[in-house]
Amino acid sequence: MTHIIDGKKIALEILAELKPHIEQLKEIGITPKLVNIAYNPDSRSEMYIEMKRQQAEKIGIEYEYIDLSDTTQADCIQRMTLLANNNSVHGIIVQLPINDYDDPQSLLNIIPPSKDVDGLSDQSLLDLQHNQAKLQPATPLAIIELLKRSAVDLQGKKVAVIGQGKLVGKPLGYMLQNLNVDTLLADASTVDLAKITQQADIIISATGQPGLITADLVPQGSIIIDAGIAEVEGVAKGDVDFNDVKNKVNLISPVPGGVGPVTVAMLLSNVVTSAQKNIPDQ
Repeated sequence: MTHIIDGKKIALEILAELKPHIEQLKEIGITPKLVNIAYNPDSRSEMYIEMKRQQAEKIGIEYEYIDLSDTTQADCIQRMTLLANNNSVHGIIVQLPINDYDDPQSLLNIIPPSKDVDGLSDQSLLDLQHNQAKLQPATPLAIIELLKRSAVDLQGKKVAVIGQGKLVGKPLGYMLQNLNVDTLLADASTVDLAKITQQADIIISATGQPGLITADLVPQGSIIIDAGIAEVEGVAKGDVDFNDVKNKVNLISPVPGGVGPVTVAMLLSNVVTSAQKNIPDQ
């Protein structure tokens, strides 16, 4: 029987667990604060921004949204630098995509690793590679949390990570390797995808290619985490052909309603972790 992971339910559990930690911080005068930066956001970005605001405010995290679209790029850098040095700010995210900006990565690299709740700066990725990350990136962290809360033990399993993008696949590969998990990696250059996926107990796909993962690629009784998302005729679609594979797997995350809600929850968890590390020595 196939079990479908309820990401919304898991996200609510995580958010509920964060509330007492936030209350404890407020008792000693620290209010966790998240700043969300945008530069020429599209309509999907605006939807995600609003989702983060609602969830943050619901559990008592201070949330500030700053749209820098009408400022010069030099002003953007100056504003980001001020936020990076502001001790009352515990998490900074730049909403992707960053449209019409000459060097988007240079903006992300201003975020110090201790506040990089999305884990997208070059330094954060390097720290993660060497198992020295101050914060784990939100989406890969959400994937691991989904599996954990679905009673999946990664030890002794082979995990295939499809897609090696900086947002999900690459950092997830580092995190799994840091946990000593047997990890198989595939990307756009992979010639025989089935050769990798057919070896795996768990397949995690994050390519943004709708319908990439079909039944012929999936071992019987495997576990599928769909971390890809793309819009097809106004509808959000994942990497996995859900109807094609659902009767072949034991556990699967849907799109939408799987990884996405838990990513927001883990992003906010990172903000709380950053605030906790900001408690002054007694």
